[in-house]
Amino acid sequence: MEKLPLVVHVVSNGELAIEFIARAENDANAPSLDFLLLDLNLPKRDGFEVLNRIRGSEKYKNVPVLVITSSDSPIDRSRVAALGAGYFQKPPSYDEFMKLGAVLKKMVEESRV
Repeated sequence: MEKLPLVVHVVSNGELAIEFIARAENDANAPSLDFLLLDLNLPKRDGFEVLNRIRGSEKYKNVPVLVITSSDSPIDRSRVAALGAGYFQKPPSYDEFMKLGAVLKKMVEESRV
C-alpha cells in the first residue's frame, strides 16, 4: 500500500464534479484541486465533459488527471491522451487493481517537481 499525502474529496457524478471545479476556482475557502482521479462512465455528465472542463480552467488546466476506467477502447485512450491525462484500465483482479497506488504515487511525485 502506498502512503500518499493527499486529502480526498469524492463526488458521485459528473455534474457534481464540474460544480466542485467551479467552486475551487471561485471560492478561496473551497478545497483546492491538486490531482484528479476520474472515471469516464459517470452519471449525469461523463468523464470527458469533466476532463474538458478542467482543461478549460485557467486555474486548474495543468492539474494532473488519471482516468480510471473499465474501457479498453482505443478511441477513449486517444481522447484521454489528447487531453493530457493518464489512463488506467480497471483490471479484473484486486491484486492488479492495487497497482493503482504506485501509478498515483508516481504521478503525484512528478507533478510536484
